[in-house]
Amino acid sequence: MDTVSRQLVTIVAEAVVEKRLISDIKACGAKGYSLGHVTGEGTTGSGALNLTGPSVRLETVVTQEVADRILEMLAERYFETFAVVMWASAVQVARPQRF
Repeated sequence: MDTVSRQLVTIVAEAVVEKRLISDIKACGAKGYSLGHVTGEGTTGSGALNLTGPSVRLETVVTQEVADRILEMLAERYFETFAVVMWASAVQVARPQRF
């Protein structure tokens, strides 16, 4: 089976933005997502984001163009105000029409 290149976008954010974040990534063109509640430690220390519950980890597989839109949206709406990080990884997918 042939595969096609896409981007796996991973976002970890404080729980308070969960519903808004889902709406915003879909508006950027994401067709679906996976979401889980996570805990961990980063530059802000362990538990720093847990004031409203565990952080959320949202993942979506998208085209490069959609990944770029998501990063731009996060920079404009989230990075200055909320504890949010994002990274993208190249992945190969089957059934590319789903992404």
